[in-house]
Amino acid sequence: MRKIKFVAHAARWFDKVNGNTYHSVQVLRVRDSKVIYCGLRYGYDDHYKQTALEAMAKEKWLPVKYRGRNDNGTDKAMNYERENNYPIEWIVTDGLKRDCIRNGSE
Repeated sequence: MRKIKFVAHAARWFDKVNGNTYHSVQVLRVRDSKVIYCGLRYGYDDHYKQTALEAMAKEKWLPVKYRGRNDNGTDKAMNYERENNYPIEWIVTDGLKRDCIRNGSE
């Protein structure tokens, strides 16, 4: 059975004028209700996952083995979900720029 340890809310916005995609993420740690806010960032598709996992590693919310980089330069945090039975619930919404800004700030 899957146990949810984190809930991540990602907001995405597509800038039609310039053709760029942006996102912001807030991650809630269920155990103690602490939140990490990741403000407006450039990145398409599911780049919000990398943003959230990097922030979680930086805050030491992930075990030591998922912090830093692998020998090939990839982020170790990207393996966390697969190796731990997907403990993050992702809630993703597409909206306006103001939605992204609001989501990524306290």
